[in-house]
Amino acid sequence: MTIKKNILIIVIFIFTVLTLFINKLTSPRVLSTNELLINGLFLFEKPKEISDFTFISANGLKFNKSDLIGKWTLMYFGFTKCPDECPTTMYQMSKLVNVLREKNFPLEDKQWILVSIDPERDTPEQIDKYAKGFDKSFVGISNVRPMLISLATQLSVNNIMPSGDKMDDSHLDNHVNNIILLNPNGEFAGVFRPPFDISRLSLTYQSVTSS
Repeated sequence: MTIKKNILIIVIFIFTVLTLFINKLTSPRVLSTNELLINGLFLFEKPKEISDFTFISANGLKFNKSDLIGKWTLMYFGFTKCPDECPTTMYQMSKLVNVLREKNFPLEDKQWILVSIDPERDTPEQIDKYAKGFDKSFVGISNVRPMLISLATQLSVNNIMPSGDKMDDSHLDNHVNNIILLNPNGEFAGVFRPPFDISRLSLTYQSVTSS
């Protein structure tokens, strides 16, 4: 009887150790601030508050600051006619989402937003369709330039008014190709800086949003 009891205790012990080991292997590693920076994520020591805003997505759906609450948000500023940087970055973001799905990483409190920096030409329907072309979960939003400049300025994204009556791409030349990280309190938490590598992006994103 004693032998059986000891064997049972040993089995339980081995099972517990294996479970903890497997959990450690599969759980995202929490990186230090310096490790995050080395891997492309600049995280503020203290997240920055931003003022309220209103943007529009397809079907007249409004997107406000309240939609940030309770979710980790990756926000990218781009436009549908962007030749290189935007589609490349959006593709990397779609790869990130696919990696997270494959790992069964919790996504219920995560969202991915594309803000048009060319609202004079990108309608809410167009920018949302463009975003969803990379992943069905992505949401594209747009609004008048004063609202865009207000939000972009708070998130350290350069944006200026188009000059004159002629609409061209000159006002988009200074497009900053960063991915903005907003925390579940709706605060500006940090910036993912290019070049974007899926392994580093996945590593830093999981570390921050799972801690």
